[in-house]
Amino acid sequence: MNTNVPVFSVSTKDLPRSFERKGTKIVDAFSNTYHVKPDFIARSPGRVNLIGEHIDYCDFSVLPLAIDVDMLCAVKIMDEKNPSITLTNADPRFPQRKFDLPLDGSYVAIDPSVSEWSNYFKCGLHVAHSYLKTIAPERFNNTPLVGAQIFCQSEVPTGGGLSSAFTCAVAMATIRANMGKNFSISKSDLTRITAVAEHYVGVNNGGMDQATSVYGEEDHALYVEFRPELKATPFKFPQLKSREISFVIANTLVKSNKFESAATNYNLRVIEVTVAANVLAAKYGVALPSHKDNSNSERGSLRDFMDAYYARYENQAQPWNGDIETGIERLIKMLKLVEESFLGKKNGFTVDAAATALNCSREEFTRDYLTGFPVRFQVLKLYQRAKHVYSESLRVLKAVKMMTSATFYTDEDFFTEFGRLMNESQVSCDKLYECSCAETNKLCSIALANGSFGSRLTGAGWGGCTVHLVPGGINGNVEQVRKALIEKFYNVRYPDLTDEELKGAIIVSKPALGCCLYEQ
Repeated sequence: MNTNVPVFSVSTKDLPRSFERKGTKIVDAFSNTYHVKPDFIARSPGRVNLIGEHIDYCDFSVLPLAIDVDMLCAVKIMDEKNPSITLTNADPRFPQRKFDLPLDGSYVAIDPSVSEWSNYFKCGLHVAHSYLKTIAPERFNNTPLVGAQIFCQSEVPTGGGLSSAFTCAVAMATIRANMGKNFSISKSDLTRITAVAEHYVGVNNGGMDQATSVYGEEDHALYVEFRPELKATPFKFPQLKSREISFVIANTLVKSNKFESAATNYNLRVIEVTVAANVLAAKYGVALPSHKDNSNSERGSLRDFMDAYYARYENQAQPWNGDIETGIERLIKMLKLVEESFLGKKNGFTVDAAATALNCSREEFTRDYLTGFPVRFQVLKLYQRAKHVYSESLRVLKAVKMMTSATFYTDEDFFTEFGRLMNESQVSCDKLYECSCAETNKLCSIALANGSFGSRLTGAGWGGCTVHLVPGGINGNVEQVRKALIEKFYNVRYPDLTDEELKGAIIVSKPALGCCLYEQ
């Protein structure tokens, strides 16, 4: 597998299919806006996660794929004494922005209290600037970045990895603009720097979205591991005898702004799984490591607890190395411990109860767990969150095992069993992690009643997109599912949708290529 982000020329004979129909469109749009042609185009795809929701920030493996819809950033480098960024979006809802680049080489300021689309651009800019300072400090520590005119065009739906695709494309564009045609960055470095980009707007996300956007390959899904090292292994779906495997992606059109809802949704879940790991560690008398380079697991994670437990109680067993069978065995054990440990405490923990379980004061608990990112809650649902993380991680491993042994399945068995795992994931997301919503549940029930074998939310949830396992090809159910979603969901809940909006709400996609650059 190629370890560097690929670079293509528009004169390349065999351009990836993701660019064939879009390249001319964005070049024309850029030229109409700035009256000049761009120097290059940075592309980053959206993604869907098949199984493995809200476990990446616990360092458990996930099973996503990159999709054909993407974020494109066309860029013209400007030779200016006082460099600036001019930022235009193809979507008229996002007004044009312009800001200066500090002449002393310092970072552009980001105000996370303001919900502003250009903040996500600044996040990508920041991590790219930091990377440039690291690889060439003599050049970038005390001098400004180059100015640029930028045009952004996206088909990525809300809940499909939009913000992550944006920050990945911006980071690539920034590095290319400042390195010139000597641009080169490894996929691992691009994933590493962009995984923390959204932290600068107060979103305590993991790295699954970024890894998928960066490592995607056409016609492959990805098994993304975070330990012992970041690794994305591409593999093809099994070749079935009579049916094609396809995925229908349907947008709820419910928009959950990550920043605005983070205190009760995303950030709170990160706190809850971290506290759950430490409560389990306290009960079983094991210490969790601190990952100072990763704010998501600075106080240890549920995976850390699993490793620590096995080191102490199972003959000094080594940390889990990603082996599928070993992981399945250990996760089953973790689910048993969760049931035993939280018996009688499944209704949630107050701050005082959590502090008691951790043998610390209320003030110490607040300092250690509740001050990094803003959160609001009445009780911390530690049992539910821990059970979801371990059971969802188990489903990922079972899915990978199924895919690698698919020759033992009939077509019907594969759809049924893989779909069952997706459906179980949706139930867990809805009931245990509480990140689904009424619209998501409705889309899933309609799809399942009309030919989908597995239907679930994809992405952080609380709106956004759903993904459905649907047999494709001549004897498939894709059109049947699509028609049912339109008639029974979109026409009922959103009767005023235009044909163009409806077209964008339902996507049928093959796995797509990951991040890349196109030189003009």
